Amino acid sequence: MTNSIRAHEVTSDFKTIVTSAVSTGAKSPEEALALLERLDRVGIESFVAETGDLLIRYWTIGAQGFVNPEHAAVIRSRRPSPGGADKLDWLSNNLTLIRSQYGGQWVAVHGSGIVGAAPSLSNLMNQISGYDRPLITFIPAEPVVWTFTYANQRL
Repeated sequence: MTNSIRAHEVTSDFKTIVTSAVSTGAKSPEEALALLERLDRVGIESFVAETGDLLIRYWTIGAQGFVNPEHAAVIRSRRPSPGGADKLDWLSNNLTLIRSQYGGQWVAVHGSGIVGAAPSLSNLMNQISGYDRPLITFIPAEPVVWTFTYANQRL
């Protein structure tokens, strides 16, 4: 299975968990706020657009070996770090071991460890209700390789 196909499946799984929670739409601002608070508790950043759409953001491994560690230090000195960067660094530093144990699964990172793992996001969400804002991500079974295509565009 290619990484792009797997990424699509992961995104679909993520959308399914959110869609199941809001399938009929919130009936009131209080109901919507309760859902948003649930997403906040598990570290899923969300935003309600002016149109009423729910937008969500989560971290995923985009490319291993994207740059060498020396270049990473330069880049990190010039860009702000996101919230939870310590969890992202821990995940990256331990990715080979984590992949060997949890490849093909969703995981939750809290502190310096995996506090839950499951083949589906919905199962993971049920496991981690007691943790405050863990990092939730999908661990691909194989290394993720950065690929891209240039398109010729005339302006």
